[in-house]
Amino acid sequence: MAKSLLEVKTRIQTVESIRKITNAMKLIANSRFNQLKAIYDGNSAYMEAIRNCMELCLLYVDYSKQKRPTCLVENPGNKKLYIFVTSTLGLCGSYYNNLNKVASKVLTKNDDVIFIGEKGYRNYKNKVHRAYKRFIHLLDDFSYSKINLFRHQIDALYREENYSSINIIYTTFVNSMSTKVVCKKILPFDEKTLVNRQNTKIEPYFEGKSIKVADLIVPHYLDALLYHIFLESALSEQTNRKNSMENATTSADKLLYELKLEYNKVRQQKITNEINEIISGTNDAIDFI
Repeated sequence: MAKSLLEVKTRIQTVESIRKITNAMKLIANSRFNQLKAIYDGNSAYMEAIRNCMELCLLYVDYSKQKRPTCLVENPGNKKLYIFVTSTLGLCGSYYNNLNKVASKVLTKNDDVIFIGEKGYRNYKNKVHRAYKRFIHLLDDFSYSKINLFRHQIDALYREENYSSINIIYTTFVNSMSTKVVCKKILPFDEKTLVNRQNTKIEPYFEGKSIKVADLIVPHYLDALLYHIFLESALSEQTNRKNSMENATTSADKLLYELKLEYNKVRQQKITNEINEIISGTNDAIDFI
């Protein structure tokens, strides 16, 4: 009985130590989540504005008299380039598993992949045709300058006409409790998604040739789009980590409650047995006298 009491006490101490760790990680993830959420909310308004500006600009360019921009040209062939945005750190619940479910259905041995995050690279580097790892740590401390460098890289790859499209697999932010994995095409642009010219109320005024304006705004839009995607992916990772550590802490609290009940029962049973032994010993002494 004494050994069982010691075992329960040891388990309580172990769970308490684990709870301190998960609770600390929850607080850290929650702090990072709040920081990224504030940046994400501010960036969303800018992203919407530059998207509308870019679409409006492209709609009023007459491509019958001039060469179409690269972003609207679909290269021949079936080979695709994917950007796979995962995480480097763990302990973020089902974040990577959900990414893996989509990637396993999309990626083939004929595709080339730019990996961002070590988890995706470790699991898929031998399952694709070519694995780019130059930007594997891009999300560790990403900024607009780093995103601009990354955009130049994928733009150069697309201009070589080796890929029919460039797609990105990442996790979108739904709310503080939910995220969703999507596979999105970023090049070439889908003209069907552009706003109908007849529905626009303001016709833009071009200072200079419209094609030069379009060539200038498209790179800025791609920079903004990639920054927004990576920011959303980082926010989704912290969302999953925050929720995972919160669930782990709640489970630890529940387990501690059950273990303390068990400890008290064992302790009470031990005291009861000792009292019974004393009473039994006293009765034996009386009978002996």
